[in-house]
Amino acid sequence: MKILLVRHTESEGNMKKVYAGSTDYVLTVLGEQQIVEVMMKLLHIISPTSTYSLYSSPLQRCTKLAEEIERLLQTTKIIDSRLSETNFGIFEDKTYEELTRMYPDILESWIQDSIHFQIPNGESLKICFDRVSSFCKDLINRNEDAVIVSHGGIIKLIILALLDLDLKEFWKFYTSNGCVIEIIYNDGFGYIKNISQLEYGDEEFGD
Repeated sequence: MKILLVRHTESEGNMKKVYAGSTDYVLTVLGEQQIVEVMMKLLHIISPTSTYSLYSSPLQRCTKLAEEIERLLQTTKIIDSRLSETNFGIFEDKTYEELTRMYPDILESWIQDSIHFQIPNGESLKICFDRVSSFCKDLINRNEDAVIVSHGGIIKLIILALLDLDLKEFWKFYTSNGCVIEIIYNDGFGYIKNISQLEYGDEEFGD
């Protein structure tokens, strides 16, 4: 089973450097341009003899790219809310500097336990991982080649779930805007075959 994980291209949230998990930001002009580069990369990776399912986060910074991939794969995207980025709750749409002024104590609690601490009105990383793991289990049961368009944090969690890695390894992966990560998964074992980052798609912050 081949799984291609594709992160959305640059959004306004990325440009503003804010925590924008559930905020439905549109793409920047650069983000629109980056779609062309992502499609070129997919053309070289996607096997013409295979049939792929296409899954996307419901947020428009992902569905915009998924709509282009639909035409390449000649299929219809499946929107799955489990692929939405982490909900940052009261941290949403704020920069780190703003958080240090507005919620210093809450921010410190999050830093001290970034896996289990649940941001008020939002999610913890563990809660997010549980819903992503649920999606991955369904994907494995369907045993199908798939392209998944999602967010930087979610792509890391999918990697952890498919490679059976501990959640504490979350910060050891880098996912730029427009990156394409190829995973091979068979008989309960997954491995990363290829990682392709955009030349200037290096913004990971504030998905």
